[in-house]
Amino acid sequence: MLKLKLKDIVLLLLYAIPNTILSFGIIYIINNVLAGNEAFLKDYMIIVFLSAVVYTYLLNVVFQKGLNKYAFKILYENEKNLFNQILKAPLLTLEKFGSKRFYTAMEDLRLFSSLPYTVTHTVSSLLMLALGVVYMFTLSAISAIVIVVLIVLVAVCYFIVMNSMSKEVSVLRGYNEHYYNYVEDLINGFKELKISTSRRKNIMQKHLGPNRDQSEGLDFKINYVFLSINMISQYGLYAVIAAILFGLPALGLLDREGVIAYVVVILFISGPINNLINLQQLYTRFMVSNKRIKNFMKDFQIEDETTNLIQNKNYQFESLNFKDVCFDYKSENQEKSFKLGPVNLEINKGEVLFIVGGNGSGKSTFINVLTGLYEPTSGDIILNKDPEASIKEDLQDSMTAIFTNNHIFSHNYDDYSLENNEEYMRLLKMMQLEGVVTDDKEESARRNFSKGQSKRMSMIFALLEKKPILVLDEWAADQDPHFRKYFYEELIPRLKEQGKTIIAVTHDDAYFKYADRIIKFDYGKIVKDVVANNEEELVENFWA
Repeated sequence: MLKLKLKDIVLLLLYAIPNTILSFGIIYIINNVLAGNEAFLKDYMIIVFLSAVVYTYLLNVVFQKGLNKYAFKILYENEKNLFNQILKAPLLTLEKFGSKRFYTAMEDLRLFSSLPYTVTHTVSSLLMLALGVVYMFTLSAISAIVIVVLIVLVAVCYFIVMNSMSKEVSVLRGYNEHYYNYVEDLINGFKELKISTSRRKNIMQKHLGPNRDQSEGLDFKINYVFLSINMISQYGLYAVIAAILFGLPALGLLDREGVIAYVVVILFISGPINNLINLQQLYTRFMVSNKRIKNFMKDFQIEDETTNLIQNKNYQFESLNFKDVCFDYKSENQEKSFKLGPVNLEINKGEVLFIVGGNGSGKSTFINVLTGLYEPTSGDIILNKDPEASIKEDLQDSMTAIFTNNHIFSHNYDDYSLENNEEYMRLLKMMQLEGVVTDDKEESARRNFSKGQSKRMSMIFALLEKKPILVLDEWAADQDPHFRKYFYEELIPRLKEQGKTIIAVTHDDAYFKYADRIIKFDYGKIVKDVVANNEEELVENFWA
């Protein structure tokens, strides 16, 4: 998710190299002062020493500020990009994977905010370690080889164990994905859970409970291993110091002065070594997160083309033609599980069409194809008899829709404003909500309503868009009998008079006479397309 450019690498080196040299210079002065080197016991050396300390501190402060700014810029830009890519993802993909994948992807993305810090400290630590080792070789090559071998052995033990934890970290992330599923079930199915003792018992004892128990054990194991490995670096350092204090002098490889110098250098490079060891945990998590984010991008089949967020020219809707349009649902193994079509249909401006059919007949699939949420597997949808018109943009820009599970957004994402909007206040009265929403404030319109009131608010928002085509998916199903009658007998004729083209999925056969045409689906095909002129014949024929 984060790619370092050449400019970034140059800036990183411009910081890391001077910082490493200054830090090593500080330890070099300390070592020579402890060794009693006369050249380093002059009065001015305290000024040199403190200057190096202050300059190193200021260099780190300035760089860390820039680094943090860069890291958070990358993080928040990627969050926006991820959100935008979700908007471009096909509806089928979102239906398949659900919202949980989005939340875990955001978690993985958040981890990458520490990547610039990690890379910087890795480079600095490697440079400090290299300078320390070179300095040891200048004192005693054989002793330096022995110490380097010991350090490498400790590091190898650490990395072998650490890399073995990558799989466990990935498994833990999988457990957390399932956990988010259970949380979603709890929130969205709260009523169903509250009225069923067995359901509440099963979700806790057979699903969420075991999931959390397994996560707890695995999470403890991972963190315990990480903690134990960190202790390896600490106690491994003691073993290296023991070799310097007792082993190398006993072998005649180091004198007392060399021992002091080596201990000082080891204490100096122990910080970089610990940094490298501890950062390995982050690199392990980076690899897991990066793999998961790549899988997320692959699964969501993000489109390459840039989405056009600029509103298209207002198309004067005249007609819409479906020519042999088909859509296939496919299972995981690419087998067809349901097919819509072939659909041949013409919809003209100002028509009121009722879409009817039994459960699973293809009504909702047709609505998703009509609104451009599903791309047809084959066939053509032609707007205004213009083959050049874009179904994805021009058609969608000509219609507004209220789906069965309508959603009222927490903020106003449309181009109209509710405040001081006379049309909005008029629509509140038309939808008989003036006693429920008493002012023109956004927060009054975007709160919890009953299902029927929520559908009415969605209707108001849809009409404020002033689109020529209005698509309603079982809109009247949640209205009380009084308002349902009002909707069919008064609202639909009024909207038709305004030039609206209305396409409504409905089961209300008592009101079929208010449609111009009625389209019946069965097994994914249009089996009837008739003009509504005789109420009794309509009821008898359509449910026969």
